Amino acid sequence: MKSKLLLTAITFIMGFQFLQAQYLVSATQIEDRTIAQVQTVLDNGGWETNSMILNPVISYSITYNTTDVLGNPTIASGALYVPQLCDMLPLVSYQHGTQLNSAWVPSTGYFEDRGLLYAGNGFITTLPDYLGMGVNAGMQHYFHAETEATASIDLIRASKEFLLNSLQISVNDQVFLSGMSQGGHSTMAVHKYIADHNLENEFNVVASAPMSGPYDLSMTQMDFFFEGENFPQTGFVVYLFASYQNIYGNLYPSYDYYYDPPYDAIIENWITNGTAPPALPNNYYEFMQDSVVDNIVNNPNHPTRIDASYNDVYNWNPQESVRMLYCTMDNLVTFENAVLAEDIMNGQGAPDVEAVDVFTNGDHFTCFIPATTYSLNWFNSLKIACPLSVPVIKTPPKIMIYPNPIQSHLMIASDVPIVEINIREVSGRSVFELADSTNIIDEIDVSFLHVGIYFITLLTDENQSKTVKLIKK
Repeated sequence: MKSKLLLTAITFIMGFQFLQAQYLVSATQIEDRTIAQVQTVLDNGGWETNSMILNPVISYSITYNTTDVLGNPTIASGALYVPQLCDMLPLVSYQHGTQLNSAWVPSTGYFEDRGLLYAGNGFITTLPDYLGMGVNAGMQHYFHAETEATASIDLIRASKEFLLNSLQISVNDQVFLSGMSQGGHSTMAVHKYIADHNLENEFNVVASAPMSGPYDLSMTQMDFFFEGENFPQTGFVVYLFASYQNIYGNLYPSYDYYYDPPYDAIIENWITNGTAPPALPNNYYEFMQDSVVDNIVNNPNHPTRIDASYNDVYNWNPQESVRMLYCTMDNLVTFENAVLAEDIMNGQGAPDVEAVDVFTNGDHFTCFIPATTYSLNWFNSLKIACPLSVPVIKTPPKIMIYPNPIQSHLMIASDVPIVEINIREVSGRSVFELADSTNIIDEIDVSFLHVGIYFITLLTDENQSKTVKLIKK
C-alpha cells in the first residue's frame, strides 16, 4: 500500500541497522567489470594474467568521515573494489603513489588496475584518495604520516559498514597492506599507526608490503633528494615543502624565501591554484635560493628535516610480517630506506621483517610491476579463501530518487520496498529519521530542509541500504 508521509510529521528513535554507520557517508558505483574486462585492464597495465584465476569486480566511490591534521572531523573519499565471489573475504588496503592532481584519484576511477589486481584475485580492496584530494578540500597532505594512516584506516571502517549493511559481505579478519612510492610510506604509516594505537584487534594485519617508500624521510631520503647536481623530479620536493609549510607553518613566509624569480611566482601559482605542475630544472641551484639548498644539505636540524622527522616511519617494532620491496637502481627513492628500516626493526626484535630487492637493475618506474607482483603472490600464499559452502554474488538494490536537486517533494523508485529513511547533513548530523515497516515509502516532503547538501540513506525490507547525495534548492 502506498504511503505518502510528511517528514515533519513522524520521527523515530535511532537504532536501525543503517543508522549505526559511524564512518560511511555515501557509496556510489564506479564500474561493474566482468572477468574479461578485468583481464583486459590488467593486461593493458602490463600485468601477467595467464596464471591468475580472476573473478568479476564491482568498484565503488566511498565518501566517509575521518579527521584532519588537528583531529577535527572532516569528509574524505576513496575507492572500494569488491570481488564477486562470496560473502567473506580478506581485505587489502592499497595506498597509491604520488598524484599531484587532486581529481585524479581512486574515487574517480584512477589507479583502477591496482584495485582490479588485488580484487580480481579475491581481495576486497580499499584505496584512499588521501586528505586534500578527492572530495577533501585544500592542499594534499603530502607525506604526512598520521593523516595518510587515518585516511586509510577510516576508509576501511566505512567500507566495512557499506559491505555489511548494503552487500551483506564481511572481511574475514585478514588485513593486508601495500602501496608504492608515497604509497610505500603511507603503507608503513598505516601499519605503524595500528600498532601505536593498539588497533590490532580491529585490524588483524597478516602481512604488510610497503614498496619503494621513503621511510627515513628526514635523513636518508632528504640526503638522496639533494645528492649530486640533478634530481629527476624536483617538483615532488617542492610540493613536499609546500605541504609541510601548509601543515606546520615553519618553512618560509613567502615563496621568494626559497625560490628564485621567476620560479617563486610560478611555484606559488601552482600550489595556490592547483594548476598542473610546472616544468622545473633538475638542478636545485637553478631555481632555489643557493643558501637554502646549502643549508638543507649541511644542517641536520634544518626546518625541512625537522618537519620530515615527524613523518619518519622506520623506527618501530612491527610484530607482523613485513616485506619492504625495493630496486637497487631506484632513481627517486633510494633503496637505503628499506635497508635502514630492516636493520632498525630487526635490532628492536621484530620477528619477521625483510628488505627484498625484487629487481636489482630496476629504476623507480620499472620496479613497480615486479614489486607489486611479489606482494600479490605473497598475500595469495597467506590468504584464507572463500568458504566453499557460501558462493554468492551481492549487488546493491536498484533505487532512484528524483528530482535531484529538489525543492519540496522527493520521489523514490525502487525494485524493492523502502521501509526506513535517514537524512544527514554533510557534518554527519542526522536531521531526520523515518521508519514504516507496514507501508512502502515512495514520496516524502523535504520542504523544511534548508538550502544545501545532504546525504539520504534508504533501507529496504531486505535489509539492504543505499546512500546518495541530495541537493536541496
